[in-house]
Parts: sequence; C-alpha cells; structure tokens
Amino acid sequence: MTRLKGVKVVIADDEKLMALELQALLLELYFDLQIVGVAHDGETALELVETCKPDIAFLDIQMPGMTGLEVAKRLIAGEEPPVVVFATAYDEYALKAFAVNAMDYILKPYDEADIRRVMEKFEKLLAGSSVNPKLNINKESLKPDRIRKFSLEKGDRMKIIDSDKIELIYAKDRLVYIKTLDGEIYRTKLTLQEYEVKLPAEHFFRCHRNYIVNVNQIKEIATWFNKGYILILKQNAAGKGQEIPVGRAYAAKLREYIEL
Repeated sequence: MTRLKGVKVVIADDEKLMALELQALLLELYFDLQIVGVAHDGETALELVETCKPDIAFLDIQMPGMTGLEVAKRLIAGEEPPVVVFATAYDEYALKAFAVNAMDYILKPYDEADIRRVMEKFEKLLAGSSVNPKLNINKESLKPDRIRKFSLEKGDRMKIIDSDKIELIYAKDRLVYIKTLDGEIYRTKLTLQEYEVKLPAEHFFRCHRNYIVNVNQIKEIATWFNKGYILILKQNAAGKGQEIPVGRAYAAKLREYIEL
C-alpha cells in the first residue's frame, strides 16, 4: 500500500490515444490510483473535476474550446482545487504552467521517468501535509511554493537575500552565480532549473539557457540578428546596465512579460 491508495485522478487530453497511454502508464506504475474521469476537451475536463472532485488533474495545455491553462485558472479560483500537472508537447509552456500554480508538467510523448517524478513529488507533498479526514491531503499544502528569500554564502557567514533584490542568475563555466541589485555576486549550489521553479514566475524570466533575469530590472529591449533580442538592464551600483541575450528558444516567452 502506498500513500496514493484512493487518490482520485482526472486526465484531459484531446488526443484519445495519448489519454489512454497516460492512463495506462499511471495504473501500471501506481495500481492503487483511481482514474475517475477522462476528458478530451477543456469544458468536459472542467465538468469532470467539479463533479468527481479529483485530488490530481493531468491537463493537456492545448485543447479545443478551453485550453488546459484556462481550465486551471478556473479550478484554482474554486474552494478545493485539485493539484494540477500539465501535459504538453512543448516545454515553452513551462513558465505559464507554474504561473497558474501547477505542481509540475510533463512532456509528450509520455515517459515513465517523468510520471514517476511528478507522482513522487505528489507523494512527498502528501507526506508533509496535515491530516484530512478523507485522504490525508491538505489542499493548501499541495500548491507549489515560490521562495521569496535565499541564503547565500559570504565568507564564513550566510547572507539572506530577498528575491526582489536579485538582478539576475547566470551560469558560467559550469557554475551558477547570483548577482544582486547592489552589484554583489554570490556563487550558489542550486541549478538554473531549480531557480526557475523556486523563484516567483511573475517576476523572473528564463531568457537564455545561461540566464534568468528579474523582469523588473529590464530597462530596454534591443533587437538582435535573426529576430532575436538583447535585454538591457537598469544601471546597477557600478553605473552600467548589463546586456543579456535572449535565446531563440525563449524569445516567444518574452511576450508573456512585456508587450512587444
């Protein structure tokens, strides 16, 4: 018996074969789950969730009528929303997924390792939750936390930095650094991917495989070759605004933060 025994699941995917594949993978790996509904469009998914009251909902982002993102926005406005995991063929939707309090997202075609990763994350959340008479689930505890403060090493001390004091995070020579608004630079043990998840998604933008920037520190945007962009940050303590490239794979996401 696992903590997942009795956990109710709804799956929504407009591709019927993909929905069946996800259902089969979930039950193969976690036989004690309850698949209480499968939908192939956003409206039906919303109705299923409202009727069946699942604990976790796998939502395809791109569905006819109402997208998975729109469904999630409606759900989180309710009193007892399920934990949401998005399914998509494009990882460019990752930031949008976290912006609507999704626990995680998985890429198509579905992979056993990804399924295990999200369900193990779900189990850990259950293990840390307070008691609920039904399933030992505290819904509030399942919403993803965005960390607002970080401890960074400075000599023999740990300095506490508010996330809004971070100008950018960057990778160089296989190491990751945080640069603050006062020009201080700290080496950190976390990866860019981990910061991408932990930082408030509405304020931090992964603009390049080597950079995450505080969008509130962007002063100007310059066009670059091949329809790319350069972000020019506000002047820091040194009196100069740093220029940060926007990778081609990330350029479309920029529009989520700034009207271009």
